[in-house]
Amino acid sequence: MRAIVLAAGTGSRLGEITQARTKGMVEVSGKKLIDHLLNFLEIDYFQEILIIGGFYFEDLKAHIDKQKFRNIRVLENKEYLKGNIFTLVKGLNEFAEDSFLITNVDHIYPPSMFSKMKESFSRVTAMCDFDRKLTDDDMKVRLGENNRIEKISKQLKEFDCGYIGMTYVDSSMNTVYRNAVNKAIKKNGDKAVVENILQILADEKINAPGICDLSGIGWYEVDNAEDLRNAEKGLLNNPNF
Repeated sequence: MRAIVLAAGTGSRLGEITQARTKGMVEVSGKKLIDHLLNFLEIDYFQEILIIGGFYFEDLKAHIDKQKFRNIRVLENKEYLKGNIFTLVKGLNEFAEDSFLITNVDHIYPPSMFSKMKESFSRVTAMCDFDRKLTDDDMKVRLGENNRIEKISKQLKEFDCGYIGMTYVDSSMNTVYRNAVNKAIKKNGDKAVVENILQILADEKINAPGICDLSGIGWYEVDNAEDLRNAEKGLLNNPNF
């Protein structure tokens, strides 16, 4: 199994904090976001972890390289100003047949969450929760039959839960998922994002992604300065950390 970490973006909404660093190198409570993520993942669970950087790539690569992980590689997406689906494609091009987990670098998850996630790994599974108050900027999910995704979009007015930035793809769905990647790029062009793939699969009905309910555990997204302050406060008070 592989993990693909999407870590190429500019993090422009963090303002001055990311003027001269990629988002994965931003510190939250004294630890860089990329290190929070690697602490969450059970590194030895994966055959390989592919971290795909872009903006200020060399700093991120040097930080990971000096830690001498045996199964982590840092790759560069030079098209990081496009939608993050192109960052994903850079990782997918590194292997053919395998299961994989996709995750963002700007989310902080507690290690206990990964243990629960593993129990639900099958076909295509989107990690979601039901207990957040979702804002206009959150990725919303409406469920259809058998709790499979019917719609996923920030613009949904009626929804059941929120997507929390991670998707598992089983090796049995590898070809199906990669075909959906190509369809998403064809449909959305340079603005294509990873969530577009889930919608393509949902539209195909038979391949509609399932979900893993991770409610009640707690996690933090660091997309702007307010998120950063909330994360630092939350890490002090959330017993799951």
